[in-house]
Parts: sequence; C-alpha cells; structure tokens
Amino acid sequence: MNINRRTMLGAAAILTASAATAAPAGAAIRKSGGGRAHAKALEKLQAYAEQHRADWGLPGMTVCVVDKEGFTGFVTSGLANIDKKVPVGPDHLFQIGSISKMFAALTLWSIFEEGKLSPETPLVDALPGLKVKDGAAIQLQHVLDHTSGLPGDAPVVSELGLWSGYAPGSHWSYSNTGYELLGLIIANADGRTYPESVAARVLEPLGMDQSIGAMRVFDRDRYATGYEPAYSDRTSLRPGPLAPAPWVDSDSAAGCIAATAGDMTKFMQFLLGLAEGKGGPVLSDAGAMKFLANPADAPGWSPGVKYGNGIARVEIDGRPFLHHTGGMVSFVSSLHVDTETGVAAFSSANIGYPSGYRPKDMTIFACKLMHAMKSNGEEPEPKETKPTVENPERFSGVFTAANGDTIEIAAGKDSIAMRRGGVESRMQPVVETGFACEAPEFAVTGLVFDLEEDKAVRVWAGEVEYAADPSAGFKPPAPADLSALAGVYQSDDAWSGPISLYARDGALWVGNVEQLVQSPSGDWGFGDESSPEKLRFDGVLAGRPHRLLLSGFPYYRRFS
Repeated sequence: MNINRRTMLGAAAILTASAATAAPAGAAIRKSGGGRAHAKALEKLQAYAEQHRADWGLPGMTVCVVDKEGFTGFVTSGLANIDKKVPVGPDHLFQIGSISKMFAALTLWSIFEEGKLSPETPLVDALPGLKVKDGAAIQLQHVLDHTSGLPGDAPVVSELGLWSGYAPGSHWSYSNTGYELLGLIIANADGRTYPESVAARVLEPLGMDQSIGAMRVFDRDRYATGYEPAYSDRTSLRPGPLAPAPWVDSDSAAGCIAATAGDMTKFMQFLLGLAEGKGGPVLSDAGAMKFLANPADAPGWSPGVKYGNGIARVEIDGRPFLHHTGGMVSFVSSLHVDTETGVAAFSSANIGYPSGYRPKDMTIFACKLMHAMKSNGEEPEPKETKPTVENPERFSGVFTAANGDTIEIAAGKDSIAMRRGGVESRMQPVVETGFACEAPEFAVTGLVFDLEEDKAVRVWAGEVEYAADPSAGFKPPAPADLSALAGVYQSDDAWSGPISLYARDGALWVGNVEQLVQSPSGDWGFGDESSPEKLRFDGVLAGRPHRLLLSGFPYYRRFS
C-alpha cells in the first residue's frame, strides 16, 4: 500500500466518507461534431453524472470527451455555487490536481530537449543547495516516475530535511514532494517561475488559453466554488453535510493547474497524438517516443500498473489507457485516454479529496461508451454508485465489550446495519473492513472489523474491543509507552485533517486500519520497505508527546 500524508489522513478517520448534499440542478449537454450516436452517448453520460451527484452528494461536475476524429462533447451538472444557485458552466475553472504532473513532466522534457538537463541528471545537482540524505543516486527520471524514495508529502524545507527511503529505482512510492522539487528545478533551469514556464512550454502551445499554471486567490471568481465535508473529525455516511472549502494558493508542480473543460479537450487531443508518437507542439516526435517509453512498475498504485513521466498506464477491458486522478482541498478530477480506440475523457467535481471520491468511474464509463459506439459493440453497464458491501454475512453477529456492552451487526442483501439498545443504525463501507456508522457514539471512531477465515471475530471502536466470543478473552491492554503516544493530533493547515492514533492489540494504529512499526532509530513507519514515510514524536509533557511530525509536517495533540 502506498502511504503518504494524504492517504494517512484518510486512514486516521477511516478515510472520511462525507460529501456534499446533492445540488438540485439539472445537467446540460454540448457537443461539436459527431452524429446521433454521439448525442445518445452524451445523454447516457449525463444520466450517469446525475447518478453520481445523487449518490455521492456532489455539488457540481463537469465532464468532457473527445475522439481523434475531432469530436468533442461536454456534460455539466449541478452547481458551481450552492448558495447563489449558480449552475456549473463551460467557463468555470476546476483544479485538476495531480493530473498537473503530466504538465510538469512535459515541461521538464521540453527542457531536456534543449540540453539544459537530462533524465540522468542527479537530483541534487539540478537544484543548488538541495540536500537529500541517502539521495546521491537519485536521478530526475526517478523523481518523474516516483521511484526516487522521497517521502510523499514532506515539506521541501523542514527541520527533518529530506531523505530517500530506499535505493532509487528499487521500489515505487508516490511523491508530491518530488514533483514540487521538479517545479523548483524547472524554474531554476528556465530562468522564470514554474507557472510561467508551464504556461509558455505547454499551455500556450496547446491553445489552453483559459487555463492557468498556478492557483492564486486573484483568480478565485473564475472557479466553481469548492466544498469539503462539514465534519472533518469523523467518518460520515454519504451523502452528507458540506461546507465551503478554504482557498489555498499554490505554485507546486505536484498539482497547481486549473483548467476549463474546453481546454482539457485540447490537452486530451494532444495526448491522443502523443500516444501515436506525435510530440508537437510541445516535444519533438522523437521526444514523444522517449517520453512514453519505459514506465516503471507501480504496484503501489495498483497491481499491474506502470507509471512514467506523470502518467499511469492501466489496462481496462484488455485495452491500454493513459490515466491519472487528482485530489485537492476543494476539487477532485480524473482523466482516462483509451489509446487503442482513440478516445479520452476528463471529469472534475467541486468537492475536496477528503470526501474519498474521485470521478474515475465517470471517465472510464465515458471511454467505454465511446468505444462501444465506434466498434458497434455492446453498450457498457456503468459501475454502481451506491455504497455496497461484498459478502455482508462475514460481518454479521453479536459482539460484546469487556464492560458487557453489546452490538449486533445484521447483514442485508448488500449492506450491514448495527443494532444497539433497540436502535438500528445504518453503516457504509469506507475501507475494506472499516465502516462509517450512523450511531452518534461511533460517529468519530467508526467501526473496524478483524476477520479470521473471512469471518468477523471482533470489532474495534477506537481502542474498545467488541469480541464475537467474549469467553475466549480479550486482547491485553496496550503497554503504557504505546498508550502515551495515542491520541488525536491536528494541524490547522487546509490540507490536513486529524490523525487519530490508537494503542491496542500490542501496537499503535492509525485510525485502526494501518499499523505503525518502530524502527531502530526510534522513528515510526508502516513496516513496508517501499514506504519512505517517517513519524516522530516530541514535545513530551507529563509523559506524553504533544507534537507529531509526519515526514516533517507538524501536528499537535488536541482533545486527548
């Protein structure tokens, strides 16, 4: 599992599942080119967008599709501003998140073609003053491919400095920190800021004149309003309440580009050409071939996936796709390019990454619709949008705590519910064995199941154990040194939710779903050799630490 600051924050609250209440606004369709079959495909995509908004509670969404013959289609759905009831329109900017990494990689490769740097340039040589512990062997290509060993979301400048967690090229771990460094390297090599460089080298040549290379509050009125879950301290069932998300300025190459749907169709047309070895007007054709050659194995993304130069290579229905998603404080996005069929789709919603949502099922369905239309194949069935539980019987039973409190988990057809004190409460899956629960007493902790032979043997609510067979005894209490570390750690940074650490079952757990392991140096990690993340505790008062450093980023003890 690829763990970094953002995925850990999700685990800390069992990957918070709350989202905005669906906005009461219809969808609109526009297209250029194509015929009746294209219009029919857009109608089905429109219906699926409405289904996503209803079941996930999305405020608004934009979707666009293209094919290499020149067709472009658009679906806008919901509201760009709920209070003012402004519908999502064609000119609204959406932050594309980590899809920006494609733009950063293209910018750097255009610099490679000028001979200023090369993929083999050592990272520490490319940026004067940069120091990376155990990082002398890192090359720029390692950073572009996420095989550098750099931590996921460490500050570029912090008291811990930077480090590599493994020999470059030996593992894969996603690193926003690495791409932020690439932006600084581009600026140094190009003699202008990164936003100026990406605009001059990629956005402007592609005619993306409505898009911007940095997120600045100056441009805020051009954006759809972003939203986030209203309660960041708990797991929530979806759809749920929302609040306007805070604004965050950023010029980080890891994810700072905002674009309109119209401009994203231009980028996707470029990617379709890139897949055929056509680099213009950004790279030479020879450069395009090199750009897409030799991606690294990326099992941390998903088994069988490869990743290179800001682009994931996935297989869907036996066909190769170029792919990326993006998650920001107030927007989530997805892009798929079916290189064999010659179609592509982009989608974005104005809700932040803590919702647990990415519109990748939208873009997959859009590409499948276009493929079926072009091949006269069977029309695809869209993926279910409602939360469902696979084999719910494995979670059913009566579970008892040491104090005698009991909860009953009842299995439905594709769901489970909790019964306690004569009250039935809904539950929804959030991670494989972790659930959000409607009951107020479990709203913050959620419920996490331990399975043995595919059957639940206990349930954890924070550090409280409910056993299926209490006669067999309960897990011993955590030792005092671990209990001293447990608690709620928070940061006021807009990217950061609370980190809940539980001491139970002889170990320290993040949100009850990820176990921490202490290294001989005293730092804590995830026991996975491909994870370079480090946790460190300090500021000990009355025997308990009051600060946690997650790969150099500070969190402070509160409410515990």
